[in-house]
Amino acid sequence: MALSAGVIIVTVEYAKGLKDAELFGKIDPYAVLKVGDQKFRTKTLKGAGTSPVWVETFTFNVINENMLEITLFDAEAFSADDELGSASISLAKARIHHEDKLQAPVIRPKSRKQKGYVSITLKFEPNDALLMPPTQQTPYAQQTPYAQQASYTLYQTPQYPQYPLAHQYPSGYLAYTPAAPAYVYPHALAASSIDLAASLEMLDSG
Repeated sequence: MALSAGVIIVTVEYAKGLKDAELFGKIDPYAVLKVGDQKFRTKTLKGAGTSPVWVETFTFNVINENMLEITLFDAEAFSADDELGSASISLAKARIHHEDKLQAPVIRPKSRKQKGYVSITLKFEPNDALLMPPTQQTPYAQQTPYAQQASYTLYQTPQYPQYPLAHQYPSGYLAYTPAAPAYVYPHALAASSIDLAASLEMLDSG
């Protein structure tokens, strides 16, 4: 039976009983996952020892690929990393039932004997679009570019001549001082009235 193409989602949960490759201290384990040409690596758990816990998830596209290879290493600071062992897992059950959970035995590289196991969960999501040639696959939507903003000339505030304030005068001119209004005293007004009356009498008698 042909298996559907799609996406396999692998979660590396933990490992137990791995080979202790250190004479002093604890191992610093990490795992490398490979499906076909696709490869991922977990974080290195410094000092986690022979029972590390990762709970890390990785996604692979599968068409004809049907095996997952997990290789475990002990990270070294001053030499090549030591291989602790590897596990091979079939993806067929997950691709048929859309999920699987198992504890895969870890096989030592030289003795080919089991030393510990790694616990993983698998989920499968069918995607027949992966069967189409790359030119026919639906491309990701391109982001709409930002609209180019119009170019504006920076407005310059016009410079106006500075005029002196009203109470300031240019050099060489005297400030104008308004004259005080003339004040007419009452007795002067009375004298003026008498002179006017005498003048009128003279005109009448003439």
